[in-house]
Amino acid sequence: MRVFLLACVFLVAAVNFSLACECGMEGSAGRIYKGSKVRAHKYPWLAHIRSYTSRNSRSFSQCGGSLIDEQHIATAAHCVVDGDGYTKDASNVDVFLGKVKAFSEYSEARSVSEIWVDPNYNRKDLSNDFAILTLSEPVKFNQQISPVCLPKNESGLSKLTVSGWGTTSAHSDSSDTLLEVDVSYLTHEQCNDIKTNFLFKQNGIDLSLKGLIRIPEVVETHMCAINKQTMGDACSGDSGGPLMKKGNNGLHYLMGVVSGSWTECGESTDTAGLYTRTLYYKDTIKSIAPNACWKD
Repeated sequence: MRVFLLACVFLVAAVNFSLACECGMEGSAGRIYKGSKVRAHKYPWLAHIRSYTSRNSRSFSQCGGSLIDEQHIATAAHCVVDGDGYTKDASNVDVFLGKVKAFSEYSEARSVSEIWVDPNYNRKDLSNDFAILTLSEPVKFNQQISPVCLPKNESGLSKLTVSGWGTTSAHSDSSDTLLEVDVSYLTHEQCNDIKTNFLFKQNGIDLSLKGLIRIPEVVETHMCAINKQTMGDACSGDSGGPLMKKGNNGLHYLMGVVSGSWTECGESTDTAGLYTRTLYYKDTIKSIAPNACWKD
């Protein structure tokens, strides 16, 4: 089975919040397929990540991420692991915060001092696709840059939102403007059924044989989502970006990070997006980013 990684390669062309547990508030006035533009600084935790092969290289891989406290970014492991399975050098990774335009506006890059990648990350099925970047210096929170909330549970997932600067279809350029799309949560059983149907169809297997041919289940570190009406989803370049839930309290929670799919966005209506579950990494996040804000 082929799993697409959602990172794209490109040529390089003050109101303060307390450090108390405040998070997930919309600010002032990626791979997203069939999405819409985002109001400037609506999601002030959004990070634009560029990973260079070396500082002498003019090309970089693009990903998204989410600020979870004053010094840590949650993202996908495949954004910071090279083709040979080695974690990239932190000195070759730049993080941009408070961005509205990904490429057409200048903003200062923030350096990374350390990269943690789940040691069980598997590039073949994207299981354990999670990483945390430690910024070299803590950031000062304001209306353009502030952290997202982290969830204490996975309830209320019927409506979720994905946001990023990725491509807008399977073969398009990346978006300069931050985009968002609403997606619907799929249960583990629903996602396994969609995966089975997709793989049977791709391989010309009759669906009547579903009970006789075993398909590996969706891994436990993933949850699935898709816009059931438009098939809107994350796309190339949105990897590592946030899968968000807006709570009844108006706060936004990081429920997952964009991981991958069984095909590129827009190429099939029989697939779903895969997102690494934030809550699966609760203990790890608490140990690395102790100031991250967990809320009900």
